[in-house]
Amino acid sequence: MKNQDAASGNAATRSGDHEALLDTFLDDHAEWQRWRTWSDETTHAVHESLCLRAELVHEPEPYTPVWRFAVYASPVGARLWHAAASRTTPTGIVDALLRSLAIHAAEYPDMDSPGDEARAGATRPLADSGWTPAPEAPGWVRWRPADDAFFLRNDQLADSTTDTPAAWVLSGPDRHRARWTITLSATAPTTALADVTEALADHEALLRRGTAAPSPVRTPPQPPTPQHKRRPR
Repeated sequence: MKNQDAASGNAATRSGDHEALLDTFLDDHAEWQRWRTWSDETTHAVHESLCLRAELVHEPEPYTPVWRFAVYASPVGARLWHAAASRTTPTGIVDALLRSLAIHAAEYPDMDSPGDEARAGATRPLADSGWTPAPEAPGWVRWRPADDAFFLRNDQLADSTTDTPAAWVLSGPDRHRARWTITLSATAPTTALADVTEALADHEALLRRGTAAPSPVRTPPQPPTPQHKRRPR
């Protein structure tokens, strides 16, 4: 429990951190523009194609997302896939999804829904970091690290013709007791999920190293100080 508590504390993110993350992202990507809504309750980062959008809610209600991401077939077309993140989601993981949108902006509107093999391959960063999968229900796979501080629950049989959530990235024991979460729809491309899982694996590894008990520092034995005798005058 100590490691989980420490992970929870380190992962807690202030709303101002998300504001700064959005500012940095827009400064770094000139092809994305800042749009404000009429109520000033949200800020939108919109790609120049008008097909990719990220929305930051400045004062979200409890248990509602602070980030919403969406990719559309065209500026006025149907939504192809979406994702969301809670207010306490570490900014490093949100940043991974933002930058994934920026890097693959040209491809995402044209990417097909992932197949079973591709969806399974998106969790390879977790396997490479020592996380272990366990079947939970038909089609459901739960990935956990050794300390159980996080998990990813992935519905490998999700209907890819719908945009219902199919993957949950959580810090906590389950969805109902999550410290933070990111969800991705069943139609989210493998690339997006892989970028999120890679950031999650890195985040968990950093926390694991940071909360590990420090090794005692041992001072090597020092040689005796030589005694200098005074010469008689």
